[in-house]
Amino acid sequence: MQKKLISDVQEYYFYYKNNKSIVPCLDDKSNEKAKLMLNNIYNNYKDNIPKRFISQWDKVKLYDPNGNIDSAHAIILDIDQGAYDIKNSLNYLTGKEWTKFTCSWFVFNALQKDLKEEQEICENCVDHPATYSPTMIEDFILFFTKEGMKVIDPFAGIGSTLVACKRTNRIGYGTELNKKYYDIILKRVPEFYKNIYNADARNIKELYNDEQFNFCISSPPYWDVLNRSTDGFKKTREGNGLDVKYSDLSNDLGNIADYDQFVGELTKIYLDIFDKLVKGAYIVIIVKNIKKGGKLYPLAWDLAKSLSNKYVLKDEKIWIQDKIQLSPYGYPYSWASNILHHYCIILKKEV
Repeated sequence: MQKKLISDVQEYYFYYKNNKSIVPCLDDKSNEKAKLMLNNIYNNYKDNIPKRFISQWDKVKLYDPNGNIDSAHAIILDIDQGAYDIKNSLNYLTGKEWTKFTCSWFVFNALQKDLKEEQEICENCVDHPATYSPTMIEDFILFFTKEGMKVIDPFAGIGSTLVACKRTNRIGYGTELNKKYYDIILKRVPEFYKNIYNADARNIKELYNDEQFNFCISSPPYWDVLNRSTDGFKKTREGNGLDVKYSDLSNDLGNIADYDQFVGELTKIYLDIFDKLVKGAYIVIIVKNIKKGGKLYPLAWDLAKSLSNKYVLKDEKIWIQDKIQLSPYGYPYSWASNILHHYCIILKKEV
């Protein structure tokens, strides 16, 4: 429920923080000035203000945590949601919403509502062996973009990123090598059909020659890990007639056997995307470190290092899946962990 910001006695237009509570300023002159400032903000900053504020502008109040009206440049609608700074050029989040997302780790498992939505639109969505939830991607898109901005996923899969774009009023773009998965994307987000190609991500620059993007988020193949699937995963999926790897195509990155070659090819794709991003844009790459032949290959770290020649490596956000059943790997002879986390590598184009 939205917390009331209006007194039963009179209406206040300026609020500040008193200890840990947001309270109204009782000074008449300050409230008169705040009312004029709010009119000015509406007239001059309307395009940079979230729609939820604009649609309820009569309830919006001016806010400064220190109570200094002359330096106030934030507005507040609901105390529980926090204040929105009109100087925010990155997204439409309030300070409280911003802070919540900046936690360096999060737990997320597939949502039934997402799975149900997929099945209702296209029954063969389950064919793809490594999908993620649009709901999870929404959070990244909401942080790194504003409405109407362009988001690209070079490894679009069955279109989770594109669905997240649709839900958040962003414009989705993407490439997908496998024709079957590409067709699924078109069924899920037909409004983006002109922006999506059944093509190799290595051709991003040619495919989008005239485009500039505001954000890139993707989860590339985790090297050849699907080609080495064993145990329950492979047995169950094959038994149900489902794919256990992305494709048999020779140009599929997931079919590259040599690790250094794989990292090199992946790096080239993201460096091409660098040239298609606007200055100041971020990219997020969701990836894992990989085990093969009893050895750990630090894919997330190697990729981040190789991209740091052009991008600025800003941070990592760790995605944890805590519903995956543990297996006794290595028992009783040697250490072998159950890897239940992914790295969401965050990089930025600063030049």
